[in-house]
Amino acid sequence: MGPSQPTPERRLPRTAVALLAVAVVAALVVPSAGAITPAVGAYAHPDLISAQARGLAVTCSTAALCPSMVRQAYGFSSLLSNASTNGTGQTVVIIDACGDSGIASDLKTFDSTFGLPSVNLTVYTPQGKPCSDPFGWGIETALDVEWAHVIAPGASIALVEARTASTANLFGAWNYSLSHHLGNQISNSWGGSGGCSSSARHLLSTATSQHVTLLASSGDSGAWGSGQTLAAQQPADCPTIVTVGGTSLHVNALGGYINETAWSGSGGGYVPKTKEPRYQSTAKIADSYSELAKPDVAAVADPNTGVWVYEAAGGGWYIVGGTSVACPIWAGFLADVNAWRASGSLTALGNVDPFLYTTVYGASGSSAHYAKTMNDPIYGSNGWSAGTGWDPATGLGSFQAYALAALLGTSPAA
Repeated sequence: MGPSQPTPERRLPRTAVALLAVAVVAALVVPSAGAITPAVGAYAHPDLISAQARGLAVTCSTAALCPSMVRQAYGFSSLLSNASTNGTGQTVVIIDACGDSGIASDLKTFDSTFGLPSVNLTVYTPQGKPCSDPFGWGIETALDVEWAHVIAPGASIALVEARTASTANLFGAWNYSLSHHLGNQISNSWGGSGGCSSSARHLLSTATSQHVTLLASSGDSGAWGSGQTLAAQQPADCPTIVTVGGTSLHVNALGGYINETAWSGSGGGYVPKTKEPRYQSTAKIADSYSELAKPDVAAVADPNTGVWVYEAAGGGWYIVGGTSVACPIWAGFLADVNAWRASGSLTALGNVDPFLYTTVYGASGSSAHYAKTMNDPIYGSNGWSAGTGWDPATGLGSFQAYALAALLGTSPAA
């Protein structure tokens, strides 16, 4: 795969989960410095083995998380029991290349297996018939759609499939979503090499003006940016995007939250030649480089505490990890928040990073809101060590869903 080719940010577990041996997925992003040249050529296909192919039924466990367990761990029960706070009236936009030709059927199987309601899913192919990649982008697409639906069961989903995995086509999918006002939260579980391009910055500016939040996974290859051998990847390295890192989520058998640690593959670091924004300097995060720091937030991503995904074309059931899990989870959460805001006649969030850093976190994590609304992983490393408060492995941390949604959903300044 050439350094200019974006790839899905997704991995399967490195070790056996119960009786299911799941193959290791190699690092999918090969960052390098320099500008991106859009490419149309082939990209790497991960080597995946499904539970269905092994003849095993779906079983919920601490190493193979079902929707109810993730909801329980992050405190979604009360949030999702109310139609005004479960995403109703909102649309989560998913941007993927190639897509999943059987996504409607896959989602139906996923929903029926886990007792989830049906969803209004619309698939857009504005660039023409997309490429086919059932073992890579196909599973990625199923993951994104299924887990956004888990977290925002009342929301509609707009899946925009880029014709190929070129950066030009993926950003073209952003443009299509914004110009057609498809939704107020756009999830991107992919990454490409190079700094944040002028195209991305222009589209992010447009999104902010429209009160649209763009989210991106931080990558699955560990620490990047200044002080590291890996270059930062876009769009995770862009200002005004919510960059989502990864954790290892430790729960009991029912999904009760125990703790989280930084996942070793979670992308994050400091973006060269991009000045630290005022909201980060005001928050006094650990940033000796005085550069834009990422990720902003995090959620479950460790393949060894992975989630179930169904995609028939690739073989059926998979246990999947990577920051591709964390990104649509956060996008679904923001749909819940925006539903809450709409019920109170507030505008959708848009660029929420400044509020997260200055109000939720506060200077050096001093805000009274922080401990009440966020989980702060303090152990583990992605090359940078996790610690108290913001760090370049897990950002500000993961959410305590109801508490954070209540703050974001009722604050006019958010």
